[in-house]
Amino acid sequence: MSLSIFLLLLVFFQPASVSTQVTAGTVTELEQRFTTALMKKDAVALHELLADDLLHIGFEGQFAGKAEYMAFFKRDIWHYRKYEPTNLRVKVLGNVAVVTGRVDRIIVISGKETTGAFAFTHVWLRTGDLWRQTSSQVTTIPNSTP
Repeated sequence: MSLSIFLLLLVFFQPASVSTQVTAGTVTELEQRFTTALMKKDAVALHELLADDLLHIGFEGQFAGKAEYMAFFKRDIWHYRKYEPTNLRVKVLGNVAVVTGRVDRIIVISGKETTGAFAFTHVWLRTGDLWRQTSSQVTTIPNSTP
């Protein structure tokens, strides 16, 4: 094997670099901040975490931008009693990170409590030193109980 092929293989097949690991840790921290903002209904924190061009796809396939997402978020008709992300997987691809996982939740909407789980995908984009969630999608997991 030639030296150049060996060096090429070494570059492509080495373990994740420290910077990638730190970035995955950073994205995990962002997910924790996102969860905290939802639980505390902290509109300021959520506004800072979401990109201005956010595209959210909800449980019933409805699309929402940041303005629609924030308007629903600020409504007083709902709150989470439980919002526990599990099975988080973070994949960092340069300045983009894709996070998938499951959330076990208890939510109260208009006085009615609902328990269940959903799968989610969040896409985070780094611009400079700032990470913002630019896309999210949620899917109900049928007949699930936390």
